[in-house]
Amino acid sequence: MYDLNWRIQGLKISDFKWDEGNTLHLELGHGITPEEAEEVFANRPLYRRTKRKHYVAFGPTIAGRYLAIVFDWRSKGMARVITGWDMKGAEIQYYKKHTW
Repeated sequence: MYDLNWRIQGLKISDFKWDEGNTLHLELGHGITPEEAEEVFANRPLYRRTKRKHYVAFGPTIAGRYLAIVFDWRSKGMARVITGWDMKGAEIQYYKKHTW
């Protein structure tokens, strides 16, 4: 398992909330498994806040797939993944520029 004590601008993520809705949306709609989404958080992610007050974690999976994962931060350190996508060239370059 992963070290689930990531901090985002003072927010601590200690676990993920997965249910049929977000799991199916991520897997069927975007080809991303819950395990891959969690790996992004464990692999030096870059965080951004969205206009809708969600957060996005940008980063690679263990296999090297670069993903953007949108999530809500819930009480008691719970993160609920909303959606995600494969990062494109410009997103990958931005990620590398700001994390390496």
